[in-house]
Amino acid sequence: MNHPASLVLLAALAGLTWMSWRDSHDYAAFRQLDDSAHRIRFYRQWTLVPFVLFGIGGVAILLALGKLDALWILPAEFAGSIERVLPEPSSESSSLEKSLGMAAGIALGLTISAIVWRYRLKKASQPVTGDIEALLPRNRKELAWCIPLAVNAGISEEIFYRAALPLLALEATGSVSASLVISTAAFGIAHWYQGWKGVLATTGVGALMAWLYLSSGSIVKPMAAHILIDIVALVIRPLISQSLLNRAISQSANARKAQ
Repeated sequence: MNHPASLVLLAALAGLTWMSWRDSHDYAAFRQLDDSAHRIRFYRQWTLVPFVLFGIGGVAILLALGKLDALWILPAEFAGSIERVLPEPSSESSSLEKSLGMAAGIALGLTISAIVWRYRLKKASQPVTGDIEALLPRNRKELAWCIPLAVNAGISEEIFYRAALPLLALEATGSVSASLVISTAAFGIAHWYQGWKGVLATTGVGALMAWLYLSSGSIVKPMAAHILIDIVALVIRPLISQSLLNRAISQSANARKAQ
């Protein structure tokens, strides 16, 4: 066990715990806001702060560990571990696996989104009660700020939670398994503001991103997947939901006029 690395890891985990607690309080305040200008300030804060802490901070940790190349190649410690679990794929099977995985992901995303849109249309006349619903943009200006928020989250959080924190935990514990469990659990707890269901869901997403990173050998793929998930949730879904809602309202108004 590397004692200096252990101290840094404990400090990092303590800081992440405090941030999770602070985010929960900030999000509770955010949910009460109606003024778009104040909501945009939170969007801006939730873009810039993670960029500094997770993006720049993650790169700083990698530099300190002498592992900056983890941003473009899979560290040897992780490569050796994943090779014992996954067989070396042929080029044809690898291409087929990627195509099937992409198709399955798109189908799952569309199915979930369709269910959510249907539910929101039925509940359009009621106030939003779900924790994550308050985060969704309510107009074009807010939507514009959700784009950099989503892109930054996909890049900065993947640098930190998939590369920097696991390598720091590996340096501290000497165990690849422990490092992956610690980083994945930390990723889930960082979303405590979404409630315990959100923690469980994001922990699962974190595990999926870790698998994608290890199996693909590139952090670019989990970054792209993370960005896509957030863009769908924060940009595409609200746009389509609002379009369907406007259409339903218009059809209802036309029906009343025709009576």
